[in-house]
Amino acid sequence: MSLCVLHIDDDENDVFLLKFAWEQAGLPHRLEAVRSGGEAMAYLQRQGEFADSTRYPLPSLVLLDLRMPRMNGLEVLEWLRSQPQWQSLVVIALTASAYPDDIARACKLGANAYVQKPGTHDELMGFLRALQSFWFRFHEFAPTNWQAPCELTRPELQP
Repeated sequence: MSLCVLHIDDDENDVFLLKFAWEQAGLPHRLEAVRSGGEAMAYLQRQGEFADSTRYPLPSLVLLDLRMPRMNGLEVLEWLRSQPQWQSLVVIALTASAYPDDIARACKLGANAYVQKPGTHDELMGFLRALQSFWFRFHEFAPTNWQAPCELTRPELQP
């Protein structure tokens, strides 16, 4: 079973590094990336270039940077939680910010977790192992009223 993860981050280097580490970690789930809050909204609403559901499957989990121009991650999170179909979507704030007000606001707006971006490749690999072991192995994704090409149930537990 494969889930779809949407990475929302304006920093091309961070997008590249996560994709590289994702592949290196051998995660079986699909990773899609958009580079702005506006693109994230278009992706989730299947608008414009993101209309093709085969090419751009709906996510079961979002990795969200907070520090983006125009529409920041907190605004994206607020929009997500205002949309009935996205209220149960798992959103992990993955950001460079360790600012207490950002942490508090992200939690208040409904982030499922808040993670400061790893500073080294080894730390990034550790984050991905933790993501795999908890969110993809043990977490039960809520049923939704939308149809996603990616399955929403957790993979079978491996012995």
